Parts: sequence; structure tokens; C-alpha cells
Amino acid sequence: MLINYKVHWTPADSTARRTSAVSYSLSVAHERQAELERDGVLDVEIEKITLR
Repeated sequence: MLINYKVHWTPADSTARRTSAVSYSLSVAHERQAELERDGVLDVEIEKITLR
């Protein structure tokens, strides 16, 4: 079983929720989350994706 992660967020200048187009390892997902938060986006969430 392969486990990856998607990142969801809401840009500060928009109400449209965004989702990453690619999947990440957990450590890279956390790096992406920190990058987005530094850029001022809102409501960043990491979602676990399990592939079989």
C-alpha cells in the first residue's frame, strides 16, 4: 500500500479552495504547508491519500 498526501488551501485573496495537482510524501507535504503559510494563504490542510 502506497501512502501519499495532498495539500488543500484557500488563497488569502480568494474564496475558492485549491488542491495540489501532485501528491507528496509527508515530509514534503509539511514543507509545502509551511511555504504556503509563509505566503499568507489560509486554512492549509494535509490529506492522507492511500493507493493500493
